[in-house]
Amino acid sequence: MTASLDDDARWAEARRIVDGLPSETLEARVRRLRGLTILAVVGGVLVSIGLGLAFSLIAGHDGGTEAETPAWRRIVGVLGAAGSVVLVLTALRIQWRARRRFGLWTSPLMVLDRQQQKRLHRELRGTEPLDPEHVPLVRLLAENQLNQRSLIVTQLGLLLLFTGQWISSPSPWRATMVGFSALLVAGTIVVVRRNERPALRFLAEHPPERSAA
Repeated sequence: MTASLDDDARWAEARRIVDGLPSETLEARVRRLRGLTILAVVGGVLVSIGLGLAFSLIAGHDGGTEAETPAWRRIVGVLGAAGSVVLVLTALRIQWRARRRFGLWTSPLMVLDRQQQKRLHRELRGTEPLDPEHVPLVRLLAENQLNQRSLIVTQLGLLLLFTGQWISSPSPWRATMVGFSALLVAGTIVVVRRNERPALRFLAEHPPERSAA
């Protein structure tokens, strides 16, 4: 009974946020999420630096020297690194603009628990009857699903980086990283496309209500 009351309270809180009313619960979760995001970014940078140093040490034992590397290979490596940075920055810009456009930092979905969010996913896919009161929430979920396209750009940036490194200085471990990155790109495309289909269908069937002039 208590769980049911808690669920009802969370649904009601989400609807309040949809209506543009303030929410202390959401503000607390946003502060926590921003803190975790900062930690994740800092951790990602440190891990990237560590991996870069490790790869440099490994490359130092490949047996080749810079003089033995053709100039065109070094140029391709530099261009690949530059292109990967452009792609990653582009993906970050897309994600940031999407968060501002769709209000992902202040989304009503953030006040729902995991089971409630799973229910919205089932309603989006059509495997569970759609509750009319959930339409605005499922619409937000569908918009979030479409925003996942930027993940493909990020993965392409990593693939370009590893490919450039492999061309500039071929080695088995670099070839392995290229193959692994290619699998990640393919997997990301499959997941994103699979999520896009129900999202596009739902948005077409349930367009935003237009206020009367």
